Amino acid sequence: MRMLVSVLAMLLLYASSLLCQMPVDYRDVGLIINDNDTNSVAIGEYFIQKRNIPSWNVIHVQAPAKETITPEQFEDMRFQIEEYLTVTTGLVDSLNYFVTTKGVPLRVLHNNDGGDATNASVDAELMLILGAYANQIHQNTLFSSPTSVRTHGYFRKNEHYSRKAIVPGSSPPAPYDLFLTTRLTGLTKEDVFTLIDRSGPFTLVNKDSALWVFDRDPRPIQLDPYDLNFVAASQILSGKGWNVLLNEDSVFVTDQRNVLGYGSWGSNDHYDHHYTSYARTRNHWLPGSVAETYVSTSARNFTPGGQAGQSRIADLIAEGCTGASGYVFEPYTVALTWVNYLADRYTSGYNLAESYYMSNPTISWMAVIVGDPKTSIITEIPTPPRPIADVPAEVCKGSSILLRADSTKPGNMFWFAGDSATVLNAGSELTPRHPLYVASGVSTWVQADSVGNRTFTFMNENFVGRGLFEASVDIIAAPEAMLDISADTLYLSEGATLQCSVSAPGAVSWDWNFGDGATGTDPTVQHSYTRTGSFVVRVTVSNGKCTTVLTHTVVVLQVNGTDDIPALAASVTLGRNFPNPVSMVTAIPFTLPVRMHVRLRVFDALGRLVATLADENFDSGPHTIVWQPAQQLNGVYHCVLEADGTRQSQRMSIVH
Repeated sequence: MRMLVSVLAMLLLYASSLLCQMPVDYRDVGLIINDNDTNSVAIGEYFIQKRNIPSWNVIHVQAPAKETITPEQFEDMRFQIEEYLTVTTGLVDSLNYFVTTKGVPLRVLHNNDGGDATNASVDAELMLILGAYANQIHQNTLFSSPTSVRTHGYFRKNEHYSRKAIVPGSSPPAPYDLFLTTRLTGLTKEDVFTLIDRSGPFTLVNKDSALWVFDRDPRPIQLDPYDLNFVAASQILSGKGWNVLLNEDSVFVTDQRNVLGYGSWGSNDHYDHHYTSYARTRNHWLPGSVAETYVSTSARNFTPGGQAGQSRIADLIAEGCTGASGYVFEPYTVALTWVNYLADRYTSGYNLAESYYMSNPTISWMAVIVGDPKTSIITEIPTPPRPIADVPAEVCKGSSILLRADSTKPGNMFWFAGDSATVLNAGSELTPRHPLYVASGVSTWVQADSVGNRTFTFMNENFVGRGLFEASVDIIAAPEAMLDISADTLYLSEGATLQCSVSAPGAVSWDWNFGDGATGTDPTVQHSYTRTGSFVVRVTVSNGKCTTVLTHTVVVLQVNGTDDIPALAASVTLGRNFPNPVSMVTAIPFTLPVRMHVRLRVFDALGRLVATLADENFDSGPHTIVWQPAQQLNGVYHCVLEADGTRQSQRMSIVH
């Protein structure tokens, strides 16, 4: 094996992930079948049946029925896949995973010696199609600089995968934009059938008897940090309570039972030939088991009898291992899977594809991940959900209703409008695509926008079963109220007394606030102001359950009109507004000799109209218009009165 010391810093981020127990489907998996290969067709049909793969997710290609193809042959297969996803079905943005099958070509050879850095596995190239990294296909992508290894965005992350999710910390924000690609393959199609049978979501593992095996090579030639990754993986798993065998002597470990995870140097171990042939472990493997061997060409073929050279992961699959990573050509050690991340993620509720891709750094390179991508393990079967829902018995119209569920279990949690029978009859899938779907999660807020009884159904579902709970709430009308105010403008010189009343059938309480600190509790009240200013009169009316709030702004001035406005005027007269400068509100007085049509408008300093305050008929005598210029900028404005063929203007200033 060619060795190159990794320049990556060994950063161990051990963040635990809650076990995801929601039901798993394969609608985001694209299954690729080579119609020219009988193994591929048979395996594809078996996987479709076992995992209920939607028919439109099955991608048929016509490709050479051989493991090694040319770049030109890969491009032909790539075109068929891309056309199906973009033109035929439009599925491209709904898929997160690809699954290739035995019989789909395995590797792309640029040069016959196999040592060209542009050589790659078919799977590592397919993961890049139709995305931001498609230009990396057929390229030497291992190094981004002489001292820096190029890694994909999902490497060493700790979150469930979505192709369109944003890579944490990316600048500018960028999606992962990769199809996590795994392969259903083995020495024979029967090997693959049994692999499918012993894998899948939520594979039950007896934690007490399961064993993780990590076999170090004590010879110092083996490179760090990869040999030390076995130690790190052992420490992580031991801390989680798993049984671990960490071998650090010259024995090449074989014949272990109940193996759930395995890592070694395979045929690169200096002592393997003393204990076995071709580094075959002869282990007894548990369903859901995973493996990595630091062997450069461990996935070079999946052909019976093709054992010459280094050890192969195909033999591990034949022994009973459920998933493994390997390499189709000679990679550098920096392209190998980090078993410490693999062990941590796989035992934290992530599926096989997520765990391997968070552990394997490269794109457009030589890696192959064997296994059902959604295989995951559990150590106990959860009980079916039996949720209850907590909602208020009554709320007032116009308010928000808090819908909250209790006694939930990890899994799908959705709220729907209507009782359970209505919800079940309205759609076969209880997902966000359901026509009565309201929200996801334990709790949500909805608006009480109509009077009457409303029923909501909460669904909590895990892979064991489903629980539904109904909750009803009565939405009550607030009192209909009408406020009567004797005047908009009052004058201290005239007593500044305000008469207020509110009409609200069914009301039982009336709480008044006159804006100057005074209050009242009767349906009809009288209040006298003792200072000038702008006051918000507020009354809160209650029928014992719901309230209605009404407000009205009243301006109190010193005298009726201003010094330049007589009680009776021989002509139209526009007075000065008060106060001026204006902050919150101002009163604009004018007097008319007879009843006439008046238009009162405000313009800014550039002559642009900003408000029309009146455009109607007024009786003779003094009048006052109240204006609240809250949306206007500070500056100089002009108030213009037009009446009886005359036009008068007063200057005012706004200072907030």
